[in-house]
Amino acid sequence: MRIAQISTLAARVSQDAHGSVESLIWLMMREFRRLGHEVTVFGAAGSEADGEVVSTLPGPYGENDSLDDWQLCEWTNLCEAVKRSGRFDVMHSHAYLWGLPLDAFSQVPMVHTMHIIPEPDSARLWTLYPNACVTAITRHQWSAFPHLQPAAVIPHGVDASQFSLRTSPDDYVCYMGRFEPGKGPCQAISAARAAGVRLLMAGPNNPYFREKVAPLIDGKSVEYLGFVKGADRNKLLGGAKALLYPIQYPEPFGLVIIEAMLCGTPVAAMRLGAVPELIEEGCNGFSVDSADELPGAIVKSFSLDRSRIRQSVEEKFSVARMARQYLGVYESLRSQSAFA
Repeated sequence: MRIAQISTLAARVSQDAHGSVESLIWLMMREFRRLGHEVTVFGAAGSEADGEVVSTLPGPYGENDSLDDWQLCEWTNLCEAVKRSGRFDVMHSHAYLWGLPLDAFSQVPMVHTMHIIPEPDSARLWTLYPNACVTAITRHQWSAFPHLQPAAVIPHGVDASQFSLRTSPDDYVCYMGRFEPGKGPCQAISAARAAGVRLLMAGPNNPYFREKVAPLIDGKSVEYLGFVKGADRNKLLGGAKALLYPIQYPEPFGLVIIEAMLCGTPVAAMRLGAVPELIEEGCNGFSVDSADELPGAIVKSFSLDRSRIRQSVEEKFSVARMARQYLGVYESLRSQSAFA
Protein backbone atom coordinates (compact mmCIF):
# COMPACT_ATOMS: atom_id res chain seq x y z
CA MET A 1 0.00 0.00 0.00
CA ARG A 2 1.22 3.56 -0.72
CA ILE A 3 0.63 5.48 2.49
CA ALA A 4 1.03 9.22 3.06
CA GLN A 5 1.32 10.66 6.56
CA ILE A 6 0.51 14.38 6.92
CA SER A 7 2.43 15.61 9.94
CA THR A 8 1.91 18.61 12.14
CA LEU A 9 4.64 21.26 11.91
CA ALA A 10 5.35 22.04 15.56
CA ALA A 11 8.64 20.17 15.03
CA ARG A 12 10.50 18.24 12.37
CA VAL A 13 9.57 14.59 12.09
CA SER A 14 12.30 12.57 13.84
CA GLN A 15 12.78 9.86 16.41
CA ASP A 16 13.52 12.41 19.14
CA ALA A 17 11.21 15.21 18.00
CA HIS A 18 10.18 17.77 20.60
CA GLY A 19 6.60 17.22 19.46
CA SER A 20 5.07 13.88 20.41
CA VAL A 21 3.02 13.79 17.17
CA GLU A 22 6.10 14.15 14.99
CA SER A 23 7.99 11.40 16.83
CA LEU A 24 4.91 9.16 16.68
CA ILE A 25 4.72 9.59 12.91
CA TRP A 26 8.41 8.63 12.69
CA LEU A 27 7.59 5.38 14.52
CA MET A 28 4.55 4.65 12.36
CA MET A 29 6.53 5.09 9.17
CA ARG A 30 9.29 2.80 10.35
CA GLU A 31 6.79 0.06 11.19
CA PHE A 32 4.84 0.45 7.93
CA ARG A 33 8.09 0.12 5.99
CA ARG A 34 9.00 -2.97 7.99
CA LEU A 35 5.67 -4.47 6.95
CA GLY A 36 6.40 -3.82 3.28
CA HIS A 37 4.45 -0.63 2.57
CA GLU A 38 5.60 2.50 0.73
CA VAL A 39 5.47 5.52 3.01
CA THR A 40 5.76 9.28 2.55
CA VAL A 41 5.51 12.07 5.09
CA PHE A 42 4.57 15.69 4.41
CA GLY A 43 6.16 18.02 6.93
CA ALA A 44 8.83 20.58 7.74
CA ALA A 45 12.20 20.63 5.97
CA GLY A 46 14.82 18.73 7.91
CA SER A 47 12.41 15.95 8.86
CA GLU A 48 13.82 12.43 9.05
CA ALA A 49 11.82 9.31 8.31
CA ASP A 50 12.12 5.74 7.07
CA GLY A 51 10.63 6.63 3.71
CA GLU A 52 10.13 9.65 1.49
CA VAL A 53 10.03 13.13 3.05
CA VAL A 54 8.19 15.88 1.19
CA SER A 55 9.16 19.25 2.69
CA THR A 56 6.33 21.71 2.25
CA LEU A 57 7.82 24.52 4.37
CA PRO A 58 11.44 25.43 5.21
CA GLY A 59 10.98 24.63 8.89
CA PRO A 60 8.55 24.32 11.81
CA TYR A 61 6.45 27.29 12.93
CA GLY A 62 8.45 30.49 12.49
CA GLU A 63 11.82 28.78 11.89
CA ASN A 64 14.14 29.12 8.88
CA ASP A 65 11.84 31.62 7.14
CA SER A 66 8.82 29.38 7.62
CA LEU A 67 5.47 31.07 8.26
CA ASP A 68 5.08 32.60 11.72
CA ASP A 69 1.37 31.79 11.93
CA TRP A 70 1.18 28.13 13.00
CA GLN A 71 -2.29 27.69 11.55
CA LEU A 72 -1.09 28.85 8.13
CA CYS A 73 1.76 26.35 8.42
CA GLU A 74 -0.66 23.49 9.04
CA TRP A 75 -3.04 24.57 6.29
CA THR A 76 -0.23 24.94 3.75
CA ASN A 77 1.13 21.48 4.56
CA LEU A 78 -2.33 19.93 4.25
CA CYS A 79 -3.05 21.57 0.91
CA GLU A 80 0.32 20.59 -0.54
CA ALA A 81 -0.28 16.99 0.52
CA VAL A 82 -3.78 16.78 -0.94
CA LYS A 83 -2.50 18.33 -4.18
CA ARG A 84 -0.27 15.25 -4.53
CA SER A 85 -2.88 12.74 -3.32
CA GLY A 86 -3.01 10.88 -6.63
CA ARG A 87 0.36 9.28 -5.81
CA PHE A 88 -1.04 7.29 -2.89
CA ASP A 89 -3.62 4.72 -1.86
CA VAL A 90 -4.52 6.46 1.41
CA MET A 91 -3.61 9.66 3.24
CA HIS A 92 -3.55 10.03 7.04
CA SER A 93 -3.76 13.56 8.39
CA HIS A 94 -2.64 14.32 11.94
CA ALA A 95 -3.34 18.05 11.55
CA TYR A 96 -6.28 18.28 13.93
CA LEU A 97 -9.43 17.91 11.77
CA TRP A 98 -8.56 20.68 9.39
CA GLY A 99 -8.30 18.24 6.52
CA LEU A 100 -12.00 17.33 6.61
CA PRO A 101 -13.03 20.03 4.10
CA LEU A 102 -10.31 18.71 1.77
CA ASP A 103 -11.70 15.17 1.62
CA ALA A 104 -13.73 16.09 -1.44
CA PHE A 105 -10.58 17.31 -3.23
CA SER A 106 -8.43 14.29 -2.43
CA GLN A 107 -8.05 11.60 -5.08
CA VAL A 108 -7.75 8.92 -2.38
CA PRO A 109 -9.44 8.18 0.96
CA MET A 110 -8.30 10.23 3.97
CA VAL A 111 -8.04 9.28 7.65
CA HIS A 112 -8.01 12.04 10.27
CA THR A 113 -6.59 11.85 13.81
CA MET A 114 -6.48 14.58 16.43
CA HIS A 115 -3.90 14.35 19.19
CA ILE A 116 -5.54 16.78 21.61
CA ILE A 117 -8.86 17.00 23.44
CA PRO A 118 -11.37 18.23 20.84
CA GLU A 119 -13.15 21.52 21.42
CA PRO A 120 -16.76 22.20 20.36
CA ASP A 121 -15.61 23.69 17.05
CA SER A 122 -13.87 20.44 16.15
CA ALA A 123 -17.07 18.54 16.91
CA ARG A 124 -19.09 20.95 14.79
CA LEU A 125 -16.60 20.56 11.96
CA TRP A 126 -16.93 16.78 12.07
CA THR A 127 -20.72 17.16 12.12
CA LEU A 128 -20.46 19.10 8.84
CA TYR A 129 -18.64 16.12 7.31
CA PRO A 130 -20.35 13.13 8.94
CA ASN A 131 -18.91 10.59 6.49
CA ALA A 132 -15.30 11.50 7.29
CA CYS A 133 -13.07 8.77 8.71
CA VAL A 134 -11.91 10.02 12.11
CA THR A 135 -9.99 7.83 14.55
CA ALA A 136 -9.47 8.42 18.28
CA ILE A 137 -6.42 7.74 20.44
CA THR A 138 -8.45 6.83 23.57
CA ARG A 139 -12.09 6.28 24.43
CA HIS A 140 -12.01 9.44 26.52
CA GLN A 141 -10.90 11.70 23.67
CA TRP A 142 -14.31 12.13 22.01
CA SER A 143 -16.46 11.14 25.00
CA ALA A 144 -17.83 14.67 25.42
CA PHE A 145 -19.53 14.29 22.02
CA PRO A 146 -21.31 10.91 22.10
CA HIS A 147 -23.12 11.61 18.83
CA LEU A 148 -19.73 11.39 17.08
CA GLN A 149 -18.36 7.87 16.88
CA PRO A 150 -14.74 7.38 15.75
CA ALA A 151 -14.03 4.75 13.12
CA ALA A 152 -11.60 3.15 15.58
CA VAL A 153 -9.90 3.81 18.91
CA ILE A 154 -6.17 3.28 18.41
CA PRO A 155 -3.94 4.07 21.40
CA HIS A 156 -0.43 5.29 20.70
CA GLY A 157 2.41 2.82 20.51
CA VAL A 158 5.83 3.19 22.12
CA ASP A 159 9.07 1.54 20.99
CA ALA A 160 9.82 -0.73 23.95
CA SER A 161 13.39 -1.29 22.75
CA GLN A 162 14.20 2.32 23.64
CA PHE A 163 13.33 1.79 27.32
CA SER A 164 15.16 -0.55 29.69
CA LEU A 165 13.63 -2.31 32.68
CA ARG A 166 15.19 -1.12 35.95
CA THR A 167 14.19 -3.38 38.83
CA SER A 168 16.25 -1.38 41.37
CA PRO A 169 15.60 2.38 40.98
CA ASP A 170 17.50 5.26 42.52
CA ASP A 171 16.16 7.40 45.34
CA TYR A 172 14.07 10.01 43.53
CA VAL A 173 10.77 10.56 41.77
CA CYS A 174 10.44 12.27 38.41
CA TYR A 175 8.37 14.89 36.61
CA MET A 176 8.84 14.92 32.83
CA GLY A 177 6.96 17.14 30.42
CA ARG A 178 6.22 20.68 29.37
CA PHE A 179 6.07 23.36 32.02
CA GLU A 180 2.57 24.79 31.89
CA PRO A 181 -0.25 25.10 34.43
CA GLY A 182 -2.28 22.21 33.05
CA LYS A 183 0.61 19.76 33.41
CA GLY A 184 0.85 20.47 37.14
CA PRO A 185 4.61 20.97 37.68
CA CYS A 186 4.02 23.06 40.82
CA GLN A 187 1.67 20.38 42.14
CA ALA A 188 4.39 17.80 41.49
CA ILE A 189 6.77 19.75 43.70
CA SER A 190 4.20 20.06 46.48
CA ALA A 191 3.33 16.35 46.33
CA ALA A 192 6.96 15.21 46.33
CA ARG A 193 7.77 17.39 49.31
CA ALA A 194 4.72 16.14 51.18
CA ALA A 195 5.79 12.56 50.44
CA GLY A 196 9.32 13.32 51.63
CA VAL A 197 11.03 12.29 48.38
CA ARG A 198 13.52 14.02 46.09
CA LEU A 199 12.11 15.23 42.80
CA LEU A 200 13.98 15.52 39.50
CA MET A 201 12.24 17.61 36.83
CA ALA A 202 12.87 17.51 33.08
CA GLY A 203 11.37 19.53 30.25
CA PRO A 204 12.04 22.50 27.98
CA ASN A 205 12.70 25.81 29.74
CA ASN A 206 9.97 28.36 29.01
CA PRO A 207 8.50 31.56 30.53
CA TYR A 208 6.12 29.65 32.85
CA PHE A 209 9.03 27.60 34.16
CA ARG A 210 11.11 30.71 34.84
CA GLU A 211 8.27 32.61 36.50
CA LYS A 212 6.42 29.94 38.49
CA VAL A 213 8.50 26.74 38.75
CA ALA A 214 12.11 27.88 39.04
CA PRO A 215 11.55 29.79 42.32
CA LEU A 216 10.43 26.50 43.92
CA ILE A 217 13.57 24.61 42.89
CA ASP A 218 16.23 24.49 45.61
CA GLY A 219 18.73 22.17 43.91
CA LYS A 220 18.44 19.66 46.76
CA SER A 221 14.92 18.33 47.33
CA VAL A 222 13.93 19.53 43.84
CA GLU A 223 16.34 19.64 40.87
CA TYR A 224 15.90 20.74 37.25
CA LEU A 225 17.73 18.79 34.54
CA GLY A 226 16.60 20.62 31.40
CA PHE A 227 15.18 18.85 28.35
CA VAL A 228 16.22 15.20 28.05
CA LYS A 229 15.85 12.76 25.17
CA GLY A 230 17.07 9.39 23.93
CA ALA A 231 19.31 7.48 26.32
CA ASP A 232 19.12 10.24 28.94
CA ARG A 233 15.33 10.02 28.94
CA ASN A 234 15.48 6.26 29.40
CA LYS A 235 18.00 6.61 32.24
CA LEU A 236 15.98 9.28 34.07
CA LEU A 237 12.66 7.43 33.81
CA GLY A 238 14.19 4.07 34.71
CA GLY A 239 16.01 5.43 37.73
CA ALA A 240 12.88 6.98 39.22
CA LYS A 241 10.96 5.30 42.03
CA ALA A 242 7.83 6.79 40.45
CA LEU A 243 6.73 9.17 37.71
CA LEU A 244 4.45 12.00 38.84
CA TYR A 245 1.66 12.93 36.44
CA PRO A 246 -0.32 15.61 38.31
CA ILE A 247 -2.27 17.02 35.35
CA GLN A 248 -4.85 19.70 36.08
CA TYR A 249 -7.00 19.24 32.98
CA PRO A 250 -7.96 16.17 30.95
CA GLU A 251 -5.39 14.85 28.48
CA PRO A 252 -6.33 12.57 25.55
CA PHE A 253 -3.33 10.32 26.19
CA GLY A 254 -0.02 10.45 28.09
CA LEU A 255 2.97 8.99 26.26
CA VAL A 256 5.34 9.59 29.16
CA ILE A 257 3.18 7.32 31.33
CA ILE A 258 3.79 4.38 28.99
CA GLU A 259 7.47 5.23 28.60
CA ALA A 260 7.92 5.20 32.37
CA MET A 261 6.07 1.90 32.73
CA LEU A 262 8.30 0.30 30.08
CA CYS A 263 11.19 1.11 32.43
CA GLY A 264 9.27 -0.60 35.24
CA THR A 265 8.52 2.76 36.86
CA PRO A 266 5.07 3.13 38.44
CA VAL A 267 2.99 6.25 37.91
CA ALA A 268 1.17 8.39 40.47
CA ALA A 269 -1.37 10.54 38.64
CA MET A 270 -4.46 12.65 38.88
CA ARG A 271 -7.49 10.70 37.66
CA LEU A 272 -8.38 12.90 34.70
CA GLY A 273 -8.86 12.38 30.96
CA ALA A 274 -7.38 9.17 29.61
CA VAL A 275 -5.50 8.28 32.80
CA PRO A 276 -7.94 5.47 33.78
CA GLU A 277 -7.29 3.86 30.36
CA LEU A 278 -3.52 3.89 30.92
CA ILE A 279 -3.13 3.04 34.60
CA GLU A 280 -4.16 -0.34 36.00
CA GLU A 281 -4.75 0.51 39.65
CA GLY A 282 -2.44 -1.39 41.96
CA CYS A 283 -0.61 -3.00 39.03
CA ASN A 284 1.38 -0.24 37.34
CA GLY A 285 0.40 2.80 39.37
CA PHE A 286 -2.27 4.68 41.26
CA SER A 287 -4.54 7.58 40.30
CA VAL A 288 -6.34 9.93 42.67
CA ASP A 289 -9.11 12.51 42.57
CA SER A 290 -7.50 15.24 44.69
CA ALA A 291 -4.06 16.76 45.17
CA ASP A 292 -4.21 15.86 48.87
CA GLU A 293 -4.24 12.17 47.94
CA LEU A 294 -1.25 12.35 45.59
CA PRO A 295 1.55 12.04 48.20
CA GLY A 296 -0.02 8.82 49.49
CA ALA A 297 -0.29 7.45 45.96
CA ILE A 298 3.39 8.20 45.39
CA VAL A 299 4.48 6.25 48.46
CA LYS A 300 2.12 3.34 47.72
CA SER A 301 3.49 3.01 44.20
CA PHE A 302 6.99 2.20 45.50
CA SER A 303 5.84 -1.29 46.49
CA LEU A 304 4.65 -2.33 43.01
CA ASP A 305 6.45 -5.07 41.06
CA ARG A 306 8.51 -3.29 38.41
CA SER A 307 8.81 -6.33 36.12
CA ARG A 308 5.05 -6.73 36.15
CA ILE A 309 4.65 -3.01 35.38
CA ARG A 310 6.59 -3.38 32.13
CA GLN A 311 4.71 -6.55 31.19
CA SER A 312 1.39 -4.75 31.65
CA VAL A 313 2.08 -2.31 28.80
CA GLU A 314 4.65 -4.00 26.53
CA GLU A 315 2.18 -5.48 24.02
CA LYS A 316 -0.86 -3.33 24.80
CA PHE A 317 1.00 -0.17 23.73
CA SER A 318 3.40 -1.63 21.17
CA VAL A 319 4.22 0.05 17.86
CA ALA A 320 3.38 -3.19 16.02
CA ARG A 321 -0.12 -3.27 17.52
CA MET A 322 -0.70 0.41 16.65
CA ALA A 323 0.47 -0.09 13.06
CA ARG A 324 -1.73 -3.17 12.57
CA GLN A 325 -4.79 -1.26 13.77
CA TYR A 326 -4.15 1.70 11.47
CA LEU A 327 -3.52 -0.60 8.52
CA GLY A 328 -6.87 -2.25 9.26
CA VAL A 329 -8.56 1.15 9.09
CA TYR A 330 -6.78 2.01 5.83
CA GLU A 331 -7.76 -1.29 4.19
CA SER A 332 -11.36 -1.02 5.37
CA LEU A 333 -11.64 2.55 4.12
CA ARG A 334 -10.19 1.65 0.72
CA SER A 335 -12.57 -1.28 0.30
CA GLN A 336 -15.61 0.89 1.10
CA SER A 337 -14.46 3.92 -0.87
CA ALA A 338 -15.49 5.11 -4.29
CA PHE A 339 -11.74 5.41 -4.97
CA ALA A 340 -11.21 1.62 -4.73
